[in-house]
Amino acid sequence: MTTAERETANEILAAAAELFGQRGYKGTTTRAIAERAGVNEVTVFRRFKNKQGVLQALGESWAGSMAGFAATSLPEPSDTRATIETLARLEFAQAAEFGGVAMRLAMDAQTTPEVAQVVGDGRADNFAGLAAYITERQAAGDLRSDLDSRVMAEAFFALTSTLVMSRQVLGNGDAPYDVPMEEVSRQLLELYLTGVGLGGSGDE
Repeated sequence: MTTAERETANEILAAAAELFGQRGYKGTTTRAIAERAGVNEVTVFRRFKNKQGVLQALGESWAGSMAGFAATSLPEPSDTRATIETLARLEFAQAAEFGGVAMRLAMDAQTTPEVAQVVGDGRADNFAGLAAYITERQAAGDLRSDLDSRVMAEAFFALTSTLVMSRQVLGNGDAPYDVPMEEVSRQLLELYLTGVGLGGSGDE
């Protein structure tokens, strides 16, 4: 793929993300995606075949910034604390940028099988990847072995991306208390790290 083709594909995916978030999957047409991206509809078909192909590619483009996919590709995955901190930052950033459309697609998945397939596979793989990493670090003695790795993975997502996305849906990102999101994120991560056995950094 040439640089120009890659840029066009990225523009199409960005347009699709905006429209899926605004109109939902069913309410978005390939023509609308093409118009938003500033390309011919034929270009969308040539690159992605159909609307589900666009959705599939969009999900794949998000994967590199999702904790379960990134866990083993970081420079020092054996540094458990640093890795989890990095994964949390990735999840917070991903949710802040794409949380709205992800939530909309999750709702669409309840009634649209082709969305359920893409969204379900991506979520399952992300979860499984993080749980596998946690299991590995439990075996290395870095994390508590008395807790189920799957529960620990679910708690991680509940304190990162799920929090950001729920705020976007319920209050446009606002909290019911006056603490900046960056500080909320830091404290939640500290709670998680303490709970899984990595201890608190404290202020000493």
